[in-house]
Amino acid sequence: MVIILLNKCYKILITVVLFLITIISFKSNALFKEWFYKNILDKTLSFTKIASKYESLFGTPIPFKNVSLEPVFSEKLEYTSKERYKKGVLVNVSNNLIPSIGKGLVIFIGQKDGENCIIVEQEDIDVNYCMLKNIGVKLYDHVDAGTYIGEVNKKLFLYFTKDGEFLNYEDYI
Repeated sequence: MVIILLNKCYKILITVVLFLITIISFKSNALFKEWFYKNILDKTLSFTKIASKYESLFGTPIPFKNVSLEPVFSEKLEYTSKERYKKGVLVNVSNNLIPSIGKGLVIFIGQKDGENCIIVEQEDIDVNYCMLKNIGVKLYDHVDAGTYIGEVNKKLFLYFTKDGEFLNYEDYI
């Protein structure tokens, strides 16, 4: 029992010391502040890598007991028909609840060409889900394949991009 308590105190102490060192460096060192803005705030920061590293070192931030890890919503995208639309595909879905096609990170939620859109980055490929009427994820949420993304009115516009180039949708759905 004492060892577990010391282990938790040790982790908290390391976190507090790292936080204080960062704050003191940020306040007192102009070069560190410039480096921080240039390398941390101006670039895309992988929150999933930071979270997984934190969990591997310190465990989960808030330990819950008896939590079910079973997904509440886990579906595959089912559609009745698909047709080429703009630079992607327009699918008529069987179910208005739209799942994520693959595992990734939500990097955009907002309007694109007058439509509600969500962009999920999956292994350097951006999957754009458009024509959503209800959105079920938040910015920087980590989603797995089958995770609930949002709802549509029977039509979903999907397109895939990599480095600004449109990809063939047939490779992904």
